[in-house]
Parts: sequence; C-alpha cells; structure tokens
Amino acid sequence: MVAALIAMAFCGCKKDTTLVSEPKKLKISNKLASIPTHVFDWETADYMPTPAGSPPILVPWASGSNQLFPNEIAFDYKKADGWNLIYNTFSPTQLTSPNFFALYNKYRGLIRFYLYLPPGSPYASSYFSDGLGISGGYPSSIMNFSKEIIDPENVPQSVTKIQNYQILSTGAWYACQYELAYDPYIANTSQENLNFVWNVSSTNLSQVALNGTSSGTLTGTVGTASSGGFNLGSLLGNLGNTAILVAGFKGIQALNLPKSKVFGTDVTKSIEDGVKGGLSGAVKGFFSAILGGAATSPQVVDLKLKVETNLTGSITNNSGILSTTLAMPGSANANSVGYIPSYNKILGVFDFSVAPILFVANQKVLIYEAPGAETKYIDDYSVVYHHGLLNDFRPITNPEVTNDGTTVKVTRIDVLVPYRQKYASYGRPSEKTTIERYLDRNDPNYPMPESYGKEIVGEEIYAYGSSSNVANAKNIFFKVQHRQDYSIGTGYYNATNLDGIRIRYTILITPGNGSKPITIIKTVKPTLEFT
Repeated sequence: MVAALIAMAFCGCKKDTTLVSEPKKLKISNKLASIPTHVFDWETADYMPTPAGSPPILVPWASGSNQLFPNEIAFDYKKADGWNLIYNTFSPTQLTSPNFFALYNKYRGLIRFYLYLPPGSPYASSYFSDGLGISGGYPSSIMNFSKEIIDPENVPQSVTKIQNYQILSTGAWYACQYELAYDPYIANTSQENLNFVWNVSSTNLSQVALNGTSSGTLTGTVGTASSGGFNLGSLLGNLGNTAILVAGFKGIQALNLPKSKVFGTDVTKSIEDGVKGGLSGAVKGFFSAILGGAATSPQVVDLKLKVETNLTGSITNNSGILSTTLAMPGSANANSVGYIPSYNKILGVFDFSVAPILFVANQKVLIYEAPGAETKYIDDYSVVYHHGLLNDFRPITNPEVTNDGTTVKVTRIDVLVPYRQKYASYGRPSEKTTIERYLDRNDPNYPMPESYGKEIVGEEIYAYGSSSNVANAKNIFFKVQHRQDYSIGTGYYNATNLDGIRIRYTILITPGNGSKPITIIKTVKPTLEFT
C-alpha cells in the first residue's frame, strides 16, 4: 500500500505545476524617462525632506506627530530588522502630492506605506480605507498572501481594507501594510504589463458586527481579497470572505471579540495563546500570521483572522484620497516613465505556486441503526501527506532573501481535517471523534503522527496530525474516526468536510545579519487525490 501511494505521489508530480507560465522575454523600448526615488535616512531623520520654506513635517514615529496607525508598528522600521526604502515622493527640491513613502521588509515580505495628509484635508469620514492591487494584464501571484487561506488555483489580484481611524482635519500620518508573495517571473515584466495600484479613500459606516455581536464601531482593520481591483462594496455585508487584520499583539485584545457562538470559548484568549505558541513553533488557533522579527517589538504580529464580520453603511459618501500607480520592483523598469523604486528587487520571501497533494482513502463502515433496519454505511476518511517526497510542493524561496546567509526553513507541517457537528433537536447524541492509525493498520509503516489532537479555528473544529521532523519524516498518516450512538439515525453523524481540509506550514526565517528570527505561518488548500 505504501509503495502504491508513493508511486501515485510521483505520478502526481508529473502534473503541470506552473499555474502562471513564464512570460516571454520583453523588448524594452529605449525611452529614458525614469525619475530616481529621493533616498533619505529614515532611521535618523527628525523631519521628512521638503523644500526650504515649506512647513516642516515630522517623521511618522516622531514624538509630536499625529500617528493614526497601531502603536505596535510605530518603532518597527529599523534597517537591521530588514526594512528598506522602496518608494518616496518627499523631496528637498520639489513639493508633490500625495505625500507618502514606503518601506519594505525583505525578511517578512511586508510593504508598508506611510501617507501624510496635511491639515485641512477635506475628507471627513468615520473610517479610513486602503487597498493594494496589480494592474497591466500580467497574472502575477504577488498578492497570493492577501487571503487567510492560500489557494494557488485562485490567486487574488488585490486586497481592500477598512481601518478604524478617522481623517483628522489637523493633519496626520496613516500606515497601510500588505503582505506580498514571491513571483520569480516578475523579472520578465515591465511597466506596460505589471504595476502596483495603491488606493486610499475615506469611508462611512453606520454599524459593525463581529461574530454576530453588534459593536457599533470598528476596533480593528477588516479586509478582503478579490480577483478584481479596489472595491469597498465587497466589504459591506460580506460575511464569508472578510478577515480581521491585526498589526500588533495588543490589537487582538482591542477587537473585543465575543465568545465563540459554537463552542463558547474565549476567542481572544485562544488567539493570544496561539500566537505565543507560534513564537515557540507550536501554532494553534489561526491560519495566517507573521510573528516576531523586530528588536523593539519582540511580538510584532501580522495576523489574518477569520471572524464573521458584517459591515453596513454608505459607500456613496466616500471620498477618494489617492489612486497611485507604482512601478513594480524587480521588473524591467529602468526605462519606466515616472518614479522607479529605490529597492528595485523582486519582492516576497517565498510563495506556494502550486497546491500540495494530499491523498485521501475512505473506509465504508457498516452500521445497523436498529434490528431489521436497512443496512447503511458511514465514511471514515484517512489522509496521507508525503511532505518528505513531494519537494516540488515546498515553498519557492526568493534568492534576494537568502543571498546574505538568511535561511528559510519549514519547521512544522499540520494537516487539518474539519468535521461538521450535527445535533438532534431533542438532545445531543453521544459521540466520540478520535484520530486513529491510517486505515486501522497496526503496522510500523503506518505510524501515528508525531503530534495530533483537536483544534478550534474560528467557529470550526479540526482534527490535526503534525510533524516537526520535516527534514527526515516521510509522511503524515492518520484517520479521522467518528463513533456515535446511531439508535436515532445516521442523520446526526459528524460528517467530515473534505473540501475544508487544509495544510498549514510553519516557516522560520533566520536573518543572516543576526537580527531577530521571524516565524511565518501559511495555510494552503491542497489538491485531494482519492485512493
């Protein structure tokens, strides 16, 4: 059986594993019209570079500046932690509008825009909205990490967010942060077929509900990714695809999340415990996060949380603040018209360009509900993940990250199998869900996972099997087995949700310069192969 599955695994590798094909080499026209980005030392500066005689502008994190962004990221801008200047419209020789600059972290794959709105900005609103996407027609995977779950067969092209900050008439700094995936083919694109588009607007909302509980006001950032462009309407009333985005550990408590409607558990505590566990390599309670990486903020967090969110309000009164097209770093942009990036290398730390293959075997279990009743069968599903054999399904790493001695290592893999709980209207039947040996085989070739158990993520419960011996272990085998009192019928059986199976990766980034390590958690929707 093992040999057959291994053979199938290698056959699976023969599939087309490139969802986005490499574009042809481009012929770049000879038009030298690019404008170099003005470079300044943001670490030591007190003021932004502006022409003589213009009003001075303190840097975003300076004492005395109006900072409308999470406190946890205020002092997370050090070069030693991986930050590089990538865009900047501030200059000592000319005034520009809009006024912004952007930093990029090569170890975390984060790009953070700092936007300065001067006093008297006519954008009255209850909230601040922003979004980042791509334009030009080339189907890049750079926005692949915009969603909580990575689906390599459905790559988003943009992310739209609403932040819990108002536009101040006295002027203020705002921060917009996005996570990027590595797309090696960007090197063969140009301004003609691939650019960033950054949008900012003011937004009015009348009501906010989290996990079905009305809170009246938004206490965090809500976002959704899509295949289209910046679209605030996609956030209003969208219960299924929105996520809460948290930029700092304290931001989890600020959400004031109610208890789980299904399990009655303290959602906030579960997430906080999961973050603390993630810092030590044992992730639980969420699918996507960036943990650590800053000497000044040792628990810097970039979390995407699946929380039922319902936003209502008016989109007719929104005011557009900016919609800026930016040359893509790492592309053939030397002859682009306008500003070229200061950090002009391909972005992102890694990517999952294809879905990992998970093999699923089904056992039909004979059930007699009552004497003389019709014979019925229920399903027990076993899964196997050959993570030690299918090297093509490891994340593709950016050489711009590793060329200074930085290492990118998968330290843990979790296979997560959800099941749906069903209850009788007149009382819950007795039930027991356990993790057993693969296909009930008591054989050394089919060991139990290194660790296994149950885990709650959002309003879903998962059975998981895990391995942290990624370098040597050849597979993760286990069966999700359900046993119940069937005297009231199989209609109340806990059926496994195969479409909801996920594979979660914990990836450790150890910078070559000796700075703080980073833990990145990513969860991928696998391709299921039935055996």
